[in-house]
Amino acid sequence: MRAVGYLRVSTEGQIGADRYGLESQRSDIETFAAASGHEIFAWYTDAGLSGGSMDRPELQRLLHDSVLRGFEVCVVAKLDRLSRDLGDQLWLEKELMKRGVQVVSATEPFNGQDPVHVMVRQMLGSVAQLEKAYITKRLSNGRKAKARQGGYAGGAAPIGYKAVKGQKALIIDPEKTSVVQRVFDLRHKSISLQAIADSLNGEGYTTARGTTWRKTQVARVLSRELVYKGGYRYSDVTVEYGRQSPILS
Repeated sequence: MRAVGYLRVSTEGQIGADRYGLESQRSDIETFAAASGHEIFAWYTDAGLSGGSMDRPELQRLLHDSVLRGFEVCVVAKLDRLSRDLGDQLWLEKELMKRGVQVVSATEPFNGQDPVHVMVRQMLGSVAQLEKAYITKRLSNGRKAKARQGGYAGGAAPIGYKAVKGQKALIIDPEKTSVVQRVFDLRHKSISLQAIADSLNGEGYTTARGTTWRKTQVARVLSRELVYKGGYRYSDVTVEYGRQSPILS
């Protein structure tokens, strides 16, 4: 039977051979295909993307191609590679089945439409979803613990700072500190957000991405006054003294 293989890892660290990385998944799929008489003629690989979201380019390409390319089987190393959300997993299986494509797992012997096999696949999907929820909770708790110590806990760095891998605090970006100070100087003069944006653009200042300023971006800078004064906020954690150097006195 004509088949395709779908591979996914959620972190950059899994792209290599470590843990259940792409090469390990591909090897398991190839072994299964050889034993089952499936011909893998195409591969779809989403590297470094969460299984909790359907917004994956290669997954979407697979769905598109399932209408056009005439394959009968989609092989995954494990069902949680397809999705870590039970609802999404069931929808994907059903949608592909409508197009004549069966989803099979190379390492979990519960394929086909036998009622018991269907139930077990749903149980595996529930376990994958639960595991993802616990992973998210652990990550959140770890970031909150770091934030309580004033350290950088993740997310986009505010303009004026850089987030450097391996550093426990935000690092000042000397090229952007002046625009932060200028935003607050103008706001202290009771100038409107749009007028501040117009002034910044007229003076040649650009945003962190090098684009022109809009009032929404000015508002975002103003909302981070605590950080620019040396404090730190992450989720529901607020500390008066963060580890980063202040930009505002």
